[in-house]
Amino acid sequence: MQDKVLKTVKTVQQARKVYQIIAALGSSSVLAIIAIILALLFVLLIIGLTFLPFLLFAQEGSLSNQTGMEAGWAPVRLEEDGSEYMWPVPTITRISSYFGIRNIGAGAEAHGGIDIADGAPKTELQPIYAMAAGVVTVAGNVSGYGRAIYIDHGSGLVSIYGHLDARMDVKPGDQVGKGQRIGLIGAGKVGRSTGPHLHFEIKLNGKRVNPLDYVQPSSQLPGDLSYRSLKIAEVKAYLEGKKSALADVAILQAIDAAGRQQNVDPHLLIAITGQEQSFVPANRKNAALIVKNPWNVFGCWCSGRGATLTTERSALIAAKTIVKLSEDRPAGRNAIEWLSAKDNPRGYYAEHAGWWIGVSKFYKTISKL
Repeated sequence: MQDKVLKTVKTVQQARKVYQIIAALGSSSVLAIIAIILALLFVLLIIGLTFLPFLLFAQEGSLSNQTGMEAGWAPVRLEEDGSEYMWPVPTITRISSYFGIRNIGAGAEAHGGIDIADGAPKTELQPIYAMAAGVVTVAGNVSGYGRAIYIDHGSGLVSIYGHLDARMDVKPGDQVGKGQRIGLIGAGKVGRSTGPHLHFEIKLNGKRVNPLDYVQPSSQLPGDLSYRSLKIAEVKAYLEGKKSALADVAILQAIDAAGRQQNVDPHLLIAITGQEQSFVPANRKNAALIVKNPWNVFGCWCSGRGATLTTERSALIAAKTIVKLSEDRPAGRNAIEWLSAKDNPRGYYAEHAGWWIGVSKFYKTISKL
């Protein structure tokens, strides 16, 4: 845009020279007026030719000229979650009991971990995830915890997840990755507890340490952007109307799973694909590749790490990025605008200032389906 402005300034300077030449031919006011008109017409012609391609090729809901392979605005700063370890319950940010000395009615006692809970209806059977990669050493009944999972992360670091439901996703000996679902919080009183919660504990070389030195609660998005189940049938029909390569049940289920894991509305994730890639038209060149990364995470679907992802993986990274960028949002600031605001201390999703307007438009439409 700066180059276009400089070109326009240069054009005006040239037009001014034309005026001076014509004015020198005669001193009458008529010649002067004619010179001014010709100069203005010349400027308008140059400006029109400069911006015509931009106006012709701008996508719906977009302010960008998307004609090349790298269509869509490449995010400036996209990280998976910005930390070495992951908060184990993305859907719950409330800590009901902290590490250290506490009094639960039977006198003071040392609490070896933290309890994560937000009232029974919002806590029971919520999924939990491994804070880091490691090997499962325990997955079953443990005295005091009822049922628990232990994961050895190496170098003396072990994470413990207590008061769980009997249905576990892992067993002893399993290798797990960071962010892999391992089980559910139990319903009711499981083990020594007063109600449903996750007891999360970390040991370093056999000694209990404060889990908050390793992990922090996931950022809480505004209520209207937090997770709600994706209306798959309605969204699929909407995308089919746009002849989108995203109109596939398996793809939509993967997007819904990413939103659920990070407590982000999957309808917002769909809206971003509309702004970034016009919902990936199925007849578009390279659609089969673009659909694997329609959020342009890691810069672009076409090169580098962005070209190595699956749809499931890129959806999860995009959801984590939304959570990260949502932190520190000032009171009263539009939540979607904040994702691409240049004064956001955690970075911004898109370079173009109008990105959030297109996303908001698509999000409003999709949310009403």
